[in-house]
Amino acid sequence: MKKLFTLLFTLSTISIFFSQTDANPSVDFTSNSSESNTNAVKKGNLLIEPWYGFPLWGKGLYTSIVDTTGGSYRGLGPLGATLEFMLADEVGIGVDFIYNSHAYRYSAQSVNSQGSPVTYNYDWKMERVRIHLRLNYHFTQTENVDAYFGIGVGSNNRFYTTESNDPDWDDTSSEGSLFPVSGRICVGTRYYFNSNLGFAVEAGLGGPLLRLGLSIKI
Repeated sequence: MKKLFTLLFTLSTISIFFSQTDANPSVDFTSNSSESNTNAVKKGNLLIEPWYGFPLWGKGLYTSIVDTTGGSYRGLGPLGATLEFMLADEVGIGVDFIYNSHAYRYSAQSVNSQGSPVTYNYDWKMERVRIHLRLNYHFTQTENVDAYFGIGVGSNNRFYTTESNDPDWDDTSSEGSLFPVSGRICVGTRYYFNSNLGFAVEAGLGGPLLRLGLSIKI
């Protein structure tokens, strides 16, 4: 888990560094960047996007288990954030962080060593973390609208924990995934209300089918 967040921080730092070199002609990937450019996003922009997505895959399976065995279910996500640096007016590179979790609690009545009634809770949780290196091609732009096609590839990690207040229970934690690599292909649109803030919507495969968020442009 620590290695994944280290990777996210490193790639974010690299993107911010490149954004500071925008005035350097050696990194000019396109001749479209000029003072007369009215595109919604352009070379040198840094885009930060927190988002929430739909649906939460697997929720139906876990809720059916709860209906059968009792207990309670909690799900979170998919949610995350995207960081994109515009290498050119039409091309951006960045990092996409995707998180979701499923949690199940089962409670049982018992008595403790003093013979008093007590409730023991048994908690199971699965967290999934994906970090993708993203490449976006911005195929349509106006002054307020930015439409893009994106692909991403990166890690795919699952973390499992079981915990209980039962003194005879041993808490456990583990990690692993059937496929260590994951990917995403998507198309999205941003609408900017002003020069720095907008609304973003994205549809894709490999992660949430639909996600909505804010787009902060620097």
